[in-house]
Amino acid sequence: MTNYMNYIKNIINTETEMDKDSIEKLVKIAYYMGREEAAREVSDKYSDHIAAEIVGDEDYIYSSDYAGDFTRTFAYDEIKKEF
Repeated sequence: MTNYMNYIKNIINTETEMDKDSIEKLVKIAYYMGREEAAREVSDKYSDHIAAEIVGDEDYIYSSDYAGDFTRTFAYDEIKKEF
């Protein structure tokens, strides 16, 4: 028997078929949506406050999650089955 944390980590670290509905797809989308939102929030706060004071208006922090590619690709898939 496993706990929720280990179950979710296993889903995140395992290849998931993203072209069909499943609990695994749902968890993976939610996880990456959270990462992308957090990356934008942290980067925007840092850029707005710290970077401007130190080096001017330079944008030099990069996280691939900032772009929101995973959310844009999968978050709007229509759910075809109820879980």
